Amino acid sequence: MAIFFCRFHIEHEWSVVIFNRSKNEKIAVPVNSKYFTITFVHSIERTPVSEIYSIDEDGKIILNEVRFYSLGTGLPFSSDGIFKNENGQFVIKEKKSFPSLLLRVSPIPGHALIAEGRKINFLEIAESEDLLEIRAQKRWVVVRR
Repeated sequence: MAIFFCRFHIEHEWSVVIFNRSKNEKIAVPVNSKYFTITFVHSIERTPVSEIYSIDEDGKIILNEVRFYSLGTGLPFSSDGIFKNENGQFVIKEKKSFPSLLLRVSPIPGHALIAEGRKINFLEIAESEDLLEIRAQKRWVVVRR
């Protein structure tokens, strides 16, 4: 046991858990940076949208900004934050806190979660219209010293 603890230590790691309520399945994605993005293609505008989230110390999910390329139905949404144009991309910066995110899987390709360079396409893990719940969760991991 002493040799183990000389070479390894145990620490907490944040993960984003994608729970498919329709299939009762879940996937945990490590998020060491505490940041992740949800992307989708807007159903009417047919342009990409990115929502950038972070995880606070209490495990709440914080919406930090939304990025999109066209103005139209549903874009932008009501915002108390900063709205600007950065190199042709519209950006809304604001802080909104959620205990979890509930979303239906879009039948339009491009609906995904991106964290730590890993992209999870929702249509690869769920069916169109499945209900997903996204939560932050701390878990114990063994790390080599």
